[in-house]
Amino acid sequence: MKKGKVIIAAVLALTIVVGAAMVLGGCGKKEEAKEEIQEGGTFNYCLISDPVSLDPAQLQESQGIEVGKQIFDGLMDNDPETMELVPAMAESYEVNEDATVFTFKLKKGVKFHNGRECKAEDFVYSWNRVCDPATASEVSYHMSAIKGYKEFNEDKTATSLEGVKALDDYTLEVTLAYPYADFVYHTAHPVFSPIPKEVVEQYGSENFSEHPVGTGPFKFVSWTHEQQIVVEKNADYYGENKPHLDKVVFKVYQDEETAYQDFKAGSLDDAQIPQGQFEAAAAEYGDRAIFKPMLGIYYYGFNMNTAPWKDSKALRQAFNYAVDRETLCNVVMEGQRIPATGIVPPGIPGYQAGAMKYTYDPEKAKELLKEAGFPGGQGLPALTLGYNTGVGHDVIAQFIQGNLKDVGVNFGIEGYEWGTYLDLIQGEQITFFRLGWLADYPIMDNFLYPLFHSENAGVDNMSQYKNAEVDKLLLEARRTPDEDARLALYREAEKLILEDAPIIPLMFYKTSRVYSDKVGGYMRTADDITPLDRVYFKKTAASQ
Repeated sequence: MKKGKVIIAAVLALTIVVGAAMVLGGCGKKEEAKEEIQEGGTFNYCLISDPVSLDPAQLQESQGIEVGKQIFDGLMDNDPETMELVPAMAESYEVNEDATVFTFKLKKGVKFHNGRECKAEDFVYSWNRVCDPATASEVSYHMSAIKGYKEFNEDKTATSLEGVKALDDYTLEVTLAYPYADFVYHTAHPVFSPIPKEVVEQYGSENFSEHPVGTGPFKFVSWTHEQQIVVEKNADYYGENKPHLDKVVFKVYQDEETAYQDFKAGSLDDAQIPQGQFEAAAAEYGDRAIFKPMLGIYYYGFNMNTAPWKDSKALRQAFNYAVDRETLCNVVMEGQRIPATGIVPPGIPGYQAGAMKYTYDPEKAKELLKEAGFPGGQGLPALTLGYNTGVGHDVIAQFIQGNLKDVGVNFGIEGYEWGTYLDLIQGEQITFFRLGWLADYPIMDNFLYPLFHSENAGVDNMSQYKNAEVDKLLLEARRTPDEDARLALYREAEKLILEDAPIIPLMFYKTSRVYSDKVGGYMRTADDITPLDRVYFKKTAASQ
C-alpha cells in the first residue's frame, strides 16, 4: 500500500472526529453564508496582549500566530471547519514508500506581498533561515525530522539543511532523517511559511518581525506596539477565498474586561468573553456567543530542575490529587471548560479517555505530601504561582490556591505581563507557573513532543522535563508508519509523563468569543483562530 493512501485515511478519520466535536459546539456559519456581502470595510479585532513576534521563525504564542496566520501561508493548511489537512501553496504532494521523502508541487503565480513570485528556492531559503543557529528560532524543532537538522542547528557541523532541495522552480523535495508519515501535518505550521530573502536583507533578519512580508490573504501595514497592528487586503491573493475586508485592525488590550466593554460600546467587532460573564453573554448574544471545544489544554507546570519539585514525584502527584477540576470547570468557568483527563484533548486521533489517574482526592494528596516529607504542607519552602495578567488567570489561581490550602499547602500568586512572563519561565526564575497549549497541528505528537521531549527543554518544554524512556517512545512513534501502532506508542508516552507529573493538567479549552451582528462569515477554528479571509460585513439597506 502506498504511504500516501495511509495518510489520506488518517486525514479522513481526523475529519470525522473533529467535525463531530464542532457539530456539538455549534457554529452558525452556514446560515450566515446566505447573507448579502458588503465588500470592503475595516474589521476591529480584539487581541489580548501584544504579540511577541511576527516573524514566522519566532511564531509560537497565540497572539503572534493569530496575526501571522493572516499574513503568511505555507505548503499546507487545516480546513477551518473540519481541521482536515488541505493544500495551500502546494498544488499536490507525493510521499515515498517508507515516508522519508516528500515531494511537493507548488502552485504557479503565487506572489509575495512585494509582488515577486514565490518559488521553491524561497522555501529552501526560509526553512534554512529558521534552522540557522544565528536566527535563534525557538520553534525550529518543528523541522527537526528533516535530514541535516541536527548537523546544522545543533552540532553546527553543516551550513544548511541537507534534506531540503528545489528540484526546479515549482518542485520542493524534503528528505527526512527517519520515516515519519505525520510530517506533512507540520507543514501547516506558520514556521514553514516562505518569506522573501530580499526583504530580510533589506531590513536585517532581526528586524523582519517589524516588516513582515508573506503570501497570505492580508498584507502588513503597521505595528504600534501595545496599541494596534494594521493589515490590509491582499488584492492578488491566490487562494480560493479572496478577502472581503479592506482592512483589519488588531487592537491590543491588556485585559479582556476592558476589551469586552469596548465591544459592547461598538468599538470592536469581536471580543473574548471574560470569565464570570459566559452565561450572561450567551443569553444576550445567542448564537453570536461562541462556546465550543478547542484542541487545547490549560495546565500548571513545575520546573523540574528546582526544589522542591525536583526529585519529588510524590509532591507533584499530591498537587495533582488536591485540585478539584470538576468544580473549577463547572462552577468557576460556568461549564465552559472541560475537566482535563490527560494531556491530549478530545478530538485528536489517539485521544485516550481517562489517561491520568488523578481525581479530586484530598486524602490521597495528604498521604503523598507526607510521603514527600511535607506532612500537612510543613517544611515546604515559600511557594509562588506565576500567571500572565489580563485574561482571568487570577480567578483560577485563587481557586487552586484554596484547593491546596485545604490539604495544608500555602502559596502566593503573582501576575506578570505576557512577554515578561514567558522570559521569566524560560529563565527558570518562575518555577511554578500556569500555561496553555493549543494544537499547532491536530496530531498527538504536537501535544507530547514539543512539551515533553528533552531536546525542547527550556523552549516549549517549560517544565524542563527529561525522561529518556519518553524520548525513546516519542521518536519510535514518529518512525512507525502503521497508524494504530504509532498511536499506541504515543498513548504509552502520555501515561508515562502523567505518572511523572511534571504538570497539573487542569482543563481542556473551549472557545469563548462573541462577534458583532453587523458581521457575517465569522467562526472560530478548533485551534482558536478566526480565518479573516472569510469574514465580511453584511449588506444593509443603507449600504445598497
